[in-house]
Amino acid sequence: MPWYLFIKMGIIFRIKDFAYPFSILKLRGIFEKNQWLAEAFINEYQSAQLRKIVAHAYTYVPYYQKLFRANNIVPDDIQTRADLEEIPFMTKELLQCNFDSLTALDSKKYRPALLSTSGTTGGKINFYVDKPSNVLEFVYYWRFWSWAGYRLGDIFADLDVEFFPFFKKDTSALYHFNYFTKKLTVNSLLISLKYADEFIGIFRKFKPLFLKGIPSNLYMLALVLHEKQNHGISFRAIFSQGENLPAYQRELVEKVFSCRIFDSYGQMERTVAISQCQYGTYHLHSDYGIAEFADPEFPLADDDTGETCVKEIVGTSLHNLSMPLIRYRTRDLVKIRNGRQKCACNREFPAVISVLGRNADVIITPDRRAVTALYLVFDHTPGVVMGQIVQEKIDQLLVKIVFASKNSAGAEQILKRNIHDFIGTAMKIKIEQTTIEQIKKENRGKFKIIVSNIQHKEIFE
Repeated sequence: MPWYLFIKMGIIFRIKDFAYPFSILKLRGIFEKNQWLAEAFINEYQSAQLRKIVAHAYTYVPYYQKLFRANNIVPDDIQTRADLEEIPFMTKELLQCNFDSLTALDSKKYRPALLSTSGTTGGKINFYVDKPSNVLEFVYYWRFWSWAGYRLGDIFADLDVEFFPFFKKDTSALYHFNYFTKKLTVNSLLISLKYADEFIGIFRKFKPLFLKGIPSNLYMLALVLHEKQNHGISFRAIFSQGENLPAYQRELVEKVFSCRIFDSYGQMERTVAISQCQYGTYHLHSDYGIAEFADPEFPLADDDTGETCVKEIVGTSLHNLSMPLIRYRTRDLVKIRNGRQKCACNREFPAVISVLGRNADVIITPDRRAVTALYLVFDHTPGVVMGQIVQEKIDQLLVKIVFASKNSAGAEQILKRNIHDFIGTAMKIKIEQTTIEQIKKENRGKFKIIVSNIQHKEIFE
């Protein structure tokens, strides 16, 4: 198989980050076998990877050298996931404050790349990913998508917000098709009745077999096309990620496009991956990373029977050598069942009931477009620590923002420009500088980064 086929997945990274065909093939073979192994064999693979990571961290990562010595831990003490309880939690604040000492002394040999998360849950986080974790990410998605029948080389569509304003530099373009990767990128910034027929025409022209997007994008597209009788657009499967997938959104999307949604969860830090199989079960990919469950900062009510509970995901890297994260508190929540759940797919990966992901509303613009994922503007604005966007009126946005520096006039202008690239110039934007503490005080419980009081039906007015 030619090496260039391995870049055809829908992962938003540079091609060269994934151009390791032999490493990908090797891990692909391992992962394909792992999913059918008995629990004991999967656990042994996980434990072997854990021992490698712990030994590497002890030898090459200054932060863990100091932490292990302070707690009288040596690598031989950590043999299985049960032994991880000996190691204190890693938090986002600790990662922020100890970035340099968390970077492996030999990181350059693994070709590290700096990534960051947006300031959505308490501050902007920088971290390294590397060749081993890029290979992991590719192979994981390859396996997950194959559960829905995807094969490398299949044409797929991606409802994308970020590509057009920040990479293509053209927010008026409806789509971009890469003939090399077979990826059809569709501009979700233009989801509206005005462009419904154009969207239908694009899908009919390229005939993608699969569709990928965040739930709010998928839902708003389905809402618009539902108004069109006999649109004739269907897919073999749809992949959703990045946000909560409420039942009403799943129901409409699956009805409009006549296929099943395969939902998934992951983080850019690459410690834990969860995805749905063909039977709808959310599986923890035990060979991707180690997932533990801790009591959340703001406990949510469990059911009255005591059979289920809500926990925070704590992840441990099994593949990232440039910056291994051990017992990393993600602040993301899952609902789990007490006791092991057996799935009809016969995979022994542990199951969770559901993922309680990011909450974000949809912005409805004065020209009746549905703009999702507006929080991405924070990623492209220098000096943002944390932010929240609130829509009270159809033509007005309030942006609560925390900048790293008081001299932020230039950053404010960049932020406004980025927002206008998404929503147009008809909306008034008010910037209100605040503090992390104030935003948290106003948002007890699960933080919502985009808050809109405008009803979805306004898109049809």
